[in-house]
Amino acid sequence: MNPVSLTIWILGILSFIAGLASIISWIVIRYRYRRIKPTFYSPKVGIIVPCKGKDRRLRGNIKAICNQNYEKYKIVFVVDSKKDPAYKVIAETIRDHRHAKVVTSKPIESSSGKIAALLAGIKTIGNVDIYVFADSDIRPHKNWVRYLISPLKDEAIGATTSYRWYFPHNLWTLVLSSWNACTAATLFLGKYNFIWGGSTAIRRKLFEKMDIEERWKNSLSDDLTLTAALKEKGYSIRFVPQAIVECFEEKNLYELIKWGTRQNVWTKWYYPQLWRKSVTGAVIFKTLNIIGFILIMTGNTIQGLLLFSPVLLDFIKGWQQFLTFREFMLYPKNRFGSPLAFMLISPISPFLIASNLFLSIFKKEIEWRGRDYSIKQTNTSRKTKNIHLISSRN
Repeated sequence: MNPVSLTIWILGILSFIAGLASIISWIVIRYRYRRIKPTFYSPKVGIIVPCKGKDRRLRGNIKAICNQNYEKYKIVFVVDSKKDPAYKVIAETIRDHRHAKVVTSKPIESSSGKIAALLAGIKTIGNVDIYVFADSDIRPHKNWVRYLISPLKDEAIGATTSYRWYFPHNLWTLVLSSWNACTAATLFLGKYNFIWGGSTAIRRKLFEKMDIEERWKNSLSDDLTLTAALKEKGYSIRFVPQAIVECFEEKNLYELIKWGTRQNVWTKWYYPQLWRKSVTGAVIFKTLNIIGFILIMTGNTIQGLLLFSPVLLDFIKGWQQFLTFREFMLYPKNRFGSPLAFMLISPISPFLIASNLFLSIFKKEIEWRGRDYSIKQTNTSRKTKNIHLISSRN
């Protein structure tokens, strides 16, 4: 056997093992998380929700956030100005909720509008034990807050986070749901997980101790900056799948790729360790899959099937992902759609993620909420990064 053929055999076997391991990992995740029983407690909670623009689901989202099955909490919704169409919608919706208010924020030159809103909310929220940061496009279930803050009773845990979920209603949202499930897989891994700013909680004293406010003032990404700070100080981040929240999107393929690429640009700048590992893995494995397909087409069936096997095993992995999220999420089970449809779409998602990662290598500007941001690194320290942001348009 010549060296090239031997190398292909070895790579093929390793590819098959990797594909099989990805299936087993989801079974292990389900077993492990079943054993984690939440211990509820009742600290004072302050929920801060940055808002921008009027979305047709905004009113329903606000109502869901305001109607939590929890007693000691208050909410501050933050908009850029009273001229923002979201302001009127929020003010009308929270009229009967005495624990909720809406305020405006002032821009901060070196950070994003979202961070400016979060900091304005912190100044308004007052004396609370736990900060909960949420996006305005989430529609949480009634026990979202209770589950999200539960692990913070253990002070060794720095913060908790959940994630979004897209219940499919057409082909592209089915693809988006599968893409989302693949991304969420990292959150189950304590070493490489991260904060998702759309649904996260942290003790106020720890937030102040780590001086997150100053870090945010020179940052675009609230969640990845918080992730880096927690990991630098040795705090763990606990993922709470029971607190995963519903989101709604309408995206075509172009928008999906553009959106996914932007998510990876955030990671490149604020969590480079995870980004580098993700890029390397995606490029290597997807290249091997493509080579495997070529080998099958040229008659080298066994070697080709081994290299291509992770794509075939993704059907089973998709089924395991579907079972995992449906089991832990606290939404009606019939909303998750067909497991068969989720399985059939699953092999596409890793290729989309690989394309997002590849494109993020070359991306130097970010368009976000109607603004273009240019990111410049001004501190070359390995541990800290000060990012200055220039908004080119409103």
